[in-house]
Amino acid sequence: MSSAFVQACEHEQLHLSGAIQPHGCLIALDGQGQVSHVSANLGEFLPLQAEQLLGQPLPDYLAAPLDALGMTAGSRNGGEINPPGLDQGLDAIAWRGGEGQVILELTARQLAPAGVPSAAQVPLEPPPEDRPGLAQARQNITERIMQLSGCQRVLYYAFRADGDGEVLAESHLPEAYGSYLGLRFPASDIPMIARNLYLKNPWRQIPDARAESTPLLSRDQAPLDLSWSDLRSVSPMHATYLSNMGVRASLSFPLVVGNGLSGLIAAHHRQPRQLSLPLLEHCAARVRAHALALGAFQSKNRMMLVDSLTRRLQEPRDILMRHGDIRSAWEELAPWLIEQFRTDGAMLCVQDEVYHSGEGFEPEALHAFDHWYLDHPKEYVYLEQSLSRAIPGFPLSEVAGVLAIAVPRSGGAPLRLYLTRKQFIHEVAWGGRPDKPEEFHDGQLGISPRRSFEKWVEKRMGYCREWDNEARLMALKLREALLR
Repeated sequence: MSSAFVQACEHEQLHLSGAIQPHGCLIALDGQGQVSHVSANLGEFLPLQAEQLLGQPLPDYLAAPLDALGMTAGSRNGGEINPPGLDQGLDAIAWRGGEGQVILELTARQLAPAGVPSAAQVPLEPPPEDRPGLAQARQNITERIMQLSGCQRVLYYAFRADGDGEVLAESHLPEAYGSYLGLRFPASDIPMIARNLYLKNPWRQIPDARAESTPLLSRDQAPLDLSWSDLRSVSPMHATYLSNMGVRASLSFPLVVGNGLSGLIAAHHRQPRQLSLPLLEHCAARVRAHALALGAFQSKNRMMLVDSLTRRLQEPRDILMRHGDIRSAWEELAPWLIEQFRTDGAMLCVQDEVYHSGEGFEPEALHAFDHWYLDHPKEYVYLEQSLSRAIPGFPLSEVAGVLAIAVPRSGGAPLRLYLTRKQFIHEVAWGGRPDKPEEFHDGQLGISPRRSFEKWVEKRMGYCREWDNEARLMALKLREALLR
């Protein structure tokens, strides 16, 4: 993966683009209630001239959506307005900016499908009972969003612990070519700056990725923060990405579990497509209900796992209690560690003494990793799938990955417990080649996303079997036991 591409993605100031998508208009009010910013296309939606509105108060007939707007940044309020002299009403969303500004966004009213209840009427979704139930719930939400949105493809895109994305469920119409189900996408496809924006917005709608952006006009040069904007312009990088996928319209809903972004429900269409505000609100409520059910499922399983680990860890506690010291307990403790953590070997470093069992580090590899680990004292529990990629200059070794636990000891270096896994050669199916995420374009865009998203299978070498959440939690619990 090119560092230049990743840096280009992360440094793109998406929220300060100074432009919006042209299917709506925008008016921003400063702290004194005067118009500070306005989109150049205002006259296409209202009987007003953009330049003449700058520095003026908001007309009374536009103020209704602002009445119930909260005072915290990101507060939103939606509604309808019917400007005088216009045959058609407008959908309106008001939101509060990070510095107290009030922003009003208007779009032409779209007809909502008959029979779609309001967002407030969307029922709660029961948590899945088990893993098959979770898989079915994922499939159900993609099918429901496809039915509601009319889009040709809907993906359940989940973020992995390593930052990459993976499509866990998919619904698509026959005219949507191919399938992305089971494919993985590199973290750079949705950079962190974009993920943070997904956390601030209930949806991201792009009715036409090819449409030319509309600039914002203002009384000064200060850019308007569009972090909470529905109309925020499309990044040139993202527009090219969608074009390379054969997508003209895009609609994404964040899966927020707890306070974190767990994934996205992403809808794609090959022609321009715009959803009405009531339908967007309904779809967003459906996705929130699913995210709540997902969070409840994860919490239940985490509690069950913690209870199970507490029982399982009683055996090493008893071993340590009988022997009184981990060094004398090693011969009995090491087989338990190898079995429970499903490793190939276990090593214990206490000062200059080394105890080992099974297939662990060779002397040179142990020396390299031990010195590196001691230089990273905050990593009390460290899990790595590929040491050769994570640590520069790591020597050739049979050990590919490690789970390391550090336990402080008075008067010297911490006790180090290293659980090792050998290489596990396996295949990963990607949506296009992840090691070539960019191609050089013309002089205007510079670099752009890869052009092909066809399935590309990587034979992954130099990695061990993946450390799962159970291994991490068990390591934390084991460390607690060793601290006593």
